[in-house]
Amino acid sequence: MENKICIKCKNEFIVDQNDHVFYDRMKVPVPEMCPTCRQQQRMLFRNFKTLYKSPSSKSGKMIISMYSSDVPFPVWSIEEWWSDDWDATSYAMDLDLSKPFIEQISELSKRVPRFSIMNTKSENCEYSNMAFASKNCYLIFGCVENENCDYGHIVWYSKDCMDNLYLNKSELCYECIDCVNSNKLFYSQECESCADSIGLYDCRDCVNCIGCVGLRHKNYCVFNEQYSKEDYQKFLEKHPINNESSILYIFGKREELRKKMPSRSIFGSHNNNVSGDHIYNANNIQQSFDIKGGENSRYCYTSGKLIESYDVSFNPNIEYSYQTLASLKSSNNIATHLVQDSSFVYYSELCYNCKNCFGCFSLRSKEYCILNKQYGKAEYEKLVPEIIENMRASGDWGNFFPVWMSPFGYNESISNEYMPLEKSEALSQGFTWRDNIPCTKGQENCNYRDLPKDSVEYSDKDLLDKILKCESCDKNYRFISREISFYKRMGLALPAKCFNCRHQVRMNNRNPRILNEVTCVACGDKTMTTYPKEKHKIYKIYCEDCYKKEIN
Repeated sequence: MENKICIKCKNEFIVDQNDHVFYDRMKVPVPEMCPTCRQQQRMLFRNFKTLYKSPSSKSGKMIISMYSSDVPFPVWSIEEWWSDDWDATSYAMDLDLSKPFIEQISELSKRVPRFSIMNTKSENCEYSNMAFASKNCYLIFGCVENENCDYGHIVWYSKDCMDNLYLNKSELCYECIDCVNSNKLFYSQECESCADSIGLYDCRDCVNCIGCVGLRHKNYCVFNEQYSKEDYQKFLEKHPINNESSILYIFGKREELRKKMPSRSIFGSHNNNVSGDHIYNANNIQQSFDIKGGENSRYCYTSGKLIESYDVSFNPNIEYSYQTLASLKSSNNIATHLVQDSSFVYYSELCYNCKNCFGCFSLRSKEYCILNKQYGKAEYEKLVPEIIENMRASGDWGNFFPVWMSPFGYNESISNEYMPLEKSEALSQGFTWRDNIPCTKGQENCNYRDLPKDSVEYSDKDLLDKILKCESCDKNYRFISREISFYKRMGLALPAKCFNCRHQVRMNNRNPRILNEVTCVACGDKTMTTYPKEKHKIYKIYCEDCYKKEIN
């Protein structure tokens, strides 16, 4: 075991024997930055929800783009990028081993076109970024195999859902956080297999329940008390969910319950030997968060099935890889971004169905390429060790792309979602900042209080032309037709905040991705939790074993 000091944040981190085995297998050096700073650097290259209208560099037509108009590389529409009338190898550069290879990668990255948003195998999802195999989705960021979903972050395999954060395999859900396999679930968090319920927290297999905490296999309960079906209906009539005061009342009573009930130190299930939070169906996954399956991996974030990978973020499925970001169904990759169905690809971006490529951008179905230039197998295999040695000499081998290559300001990137910084803090840490984030103000044509309060009165005719002012940030927002129909169908109130502010409230309600030690209230043993230390005295935090004895 080795104790190291992070060269960026100066915090101590540990490299153990398992880490050394992995780094040796990948033939990369032991990292000099801690896992948190490594994650922060990767996420700096991912912009989820800041969208721009700008002209395509190819056709000049206006497109929706995750890139501002002043980025140094060409930005094309999705259709233009995927068309067969161009080949990214036409931008190839000759390798010059007398120069740092990372500088040559940077030079190439400024030449090759990129698509405006990541929207693969999707239909009618023009305003959703990082979307895959989805249909009719609007402002969903991290959108995987969804249909008719609007306003959300990391929504996977779901249908007809609105305003959710980390939702999986669900339908007709609204304002849910970290919920799975649920139907018609509203204002709930950390729930699984629940239906027709409101304001639940940490419930499983519950139907027709309101404001409950830690329940299992229950029906018609309100604030953990058993109701008859008739009394349950009377409660709903007295506290209709289209009334803000009703929701606040439910939240208030639920919070009282949370302070009395056992709280899980971490969330997850069907695991063996894991550490982190929101890990499911995994074996030996360490120091990781929001993982849906896999084994023998560490320092991973928001990923599907993982196999023997370290330092990967936002990857639906990946194997035997290191330092990757949004690389789907790929294996044996190092330092890749938006690389799909590819293997043995290093320091590359936007490569699809590629193999044995190094320092490449926007390639499709290529093999044995360096800086987008085609090589023969023997020459490629001869040059790769020389490139790696070049990168070792410059200190770049094994690290992700350097911060200065990111096309995004810190506040545009996903880093600011999970590790928020003020502008002064970001600049002092060497990041850039973008002051002109797109928004509109002062164009409102009605007041929120003048909108209909009864969902029966909602209609496209009366609401589609309304421009509102967010009650939190004063920016303008408006409704779309499918959204109006959803609120009407579900009997919900129209939102008084813009999407960004609604999203921020949900993010604030999640524990940060930081593990810290806590004493189990039940057994007195030490355990790890993502609850911040200031909440250790607010909630009764139990270790996993004691929690299962108490709740299950």
